[in-house]
Amino acid sequence: MSEDLTISGVHHKKVKVEVIVADVSATIVASGQLTVPPPKPDIASILDTQAEVTISRVSVVSGTVVIQGNVIVDITYVSTAPSQPVHFFEGTLSLFGSVNVPGIFPGMTPEVVVTSVYATSRLVDPRTVEVNVLVTVRVKVLREQVLPIVSEVPKTIIVPTVTVPVVPIVQRRVVTVERAVLQGEAQTIAVGTISIPPDKPGASDIIRTSAAGSVTRANVLRGKVVVDGVVSTRTLYVGLSPAQPVFSVDGVIPFSVIVDLPGVEVGMFAFAAVQIEAVDTTIVNARTLRIRAVVKVSVVVTVERELPLVTGIGALPPTLVPITQDFLVEEIVGQVQDDSTVTVQIVVPATLPGIGRVIQSFAQARITKTIVLDGVIIVQGTLRITILFSELPSQKVFAHVETVPFSVTLRIPGAVPAFFGTAEVTVVRVVAVPVQPKIANVRVTLRGWGMVTRIDTVPTVVDIRSQGAGQVPPGIVVPPGTEVPPGTVTPPGTSVPGGGELPGPPVSSSSQSSSSAGGRVYVVQIGDTVFRIAQRYGTTVDAIVQANSIQDPDRIVVGDTLVIP
Repeated sequence: MSEDLTISGVHHKKVKVEVIVADVSATIVASGQLTVPPPKPDIASILDTQAEVTISRVSVVSGTVVIQGNVIVDITYVSTAPSQPVHFFEGTLSLFGSVNVPGIFPGMTPEVVVTSVYATSRLVDPRTVEVNVLVTVRVKVLREQVLPIVSEVPKTIIVPTVTVPVVPIVQRRVVTVERAVLQGEAQTIAVGTISIPPDKPGASDIIRTSAAGSVTRANVLRGKVVVDGVVSTRTLYVGLSPAQPVFSVDGVIPFSVIVDLPGVEVGMFAFAAVQIEAVDTTIVNARTLRIRAVVKVSVVVTVERELPLVTGIGALPPTLVPITQDFLVEEIVGQVQDDSTVTVQIVVPATLPGIGRVIQSFAQARITKTIVLDGVIIVQGTLRITILFSELPSQKVFAHVETVPFSVTLRIPGAVPAFFGTAEVTVVRVVAVPVQPKIANVRVTLRGWGMVTRIDTVPTVVDIRSQGAGQVPPGIVVPPGTEVPPGTVTPPGTSVPGGGELPGPPVSSSSQSSSSAGGRVYVVQIGDTVFRIAQRYGTTVDAIVQANSIQDPDRIVVGDTLVIP
């Protein structure tokens, strides 16, 4: 408030908030060659390529977010060995990439989320595979800011020049200004047995077992989170037969684990993710398999702190005006998870034999576009479907790969095209049924997750001043109808009576050394660089650097004020 007028009962407090500096999506490519390890046989053809990404390090340099991690690649292939045609091996690629984000610098907090992974492979020679993995990430960069705000306004205001006490009209809004995140993880071993159904032969040897984990319940207790879930497995094996045909069998194994998290309380929200670190299968007897999976469970508990903000004060005496500053808030409009089914018809080319029996089917989803419309988020992409089949009666194994489009619609009330949408699509189940010698109907169950957010600007009252206070701080909005005192410095974008902007007058000699020549005050916005600002105002980088005594031109902060000479 102004020094020449004191209003009792107006309380201030400082809050620490995370300001969103940038929110972008980008794609990183991990490439390399993987070699078949001994003693596995040579590759005749590749059946399926799957990839899983782990981000190990995220760092910020000037204007860039650097992302490092690993990509674990699983390759299933048909070998040249006639006795055991299907094999599997695993390899690791290094992930290293950068995302250009103008206006950021070390000290800001980056958040990276993998939103899509799509892997392709090519056979170089019988023991070498070239792999390319496209990793789509969402990068959000945050900066902590301490903001003084008005927290309490008295019911009546007494002004010496006004005989009757004034009753102000206070407008408020509750926003989430800080989210504390508690993280923890635990490991357990899920063990169980599965039976081979009567319509399939017993097992003589195990080729490979793939596994995926899912959470059925995350229960928050005092100081810990109890996570229950299941491990879904699919085992490819060699059947007990002179021809050694290849078959597959599915199974489900439950697990439960306790994650210790001091500080959590009942009622908090917990999100749990499951990662299968290792899985192996042993043959108990010809019709019983024992599965052992190493399960890693990661838990994130969010604690949101709500803050009532004073967004406006009306009916003040003519001598007083509320001073507001824009407050950037990211709000989740809604999020949803839903399953849907895509059915396609696959036609085997004439160069391959007819489908005698489907051994196994795979599918890999790749998101190409996410569209936010009124009340829905539409996720479009492609499915790479692989069918592993044998001809009868020889039981020789063949494979056919086909790519088809898909579209998933997720309903999120309140969504509009102007909001930001992010989505993930995973393949839950694939079932292929031959309907003709060369045709199979494939039913793919997709699990889609979508979230819609919006960046909202909340005007927040940071002070109450008399009209003669003298200077409007950067980013401050003067309400319509308010007389701007002579000599007031107003940055571009400041609201003034009648609309428009006021050019910045000469800054006093106590400011930067070169500001005595006069100039305009500019507030640094998201994505700004000194070079772009110089181009916008027809000046040079050196002139702005000298006028503002900038030590490092690559490190300007959103919200800072610059004198434009």
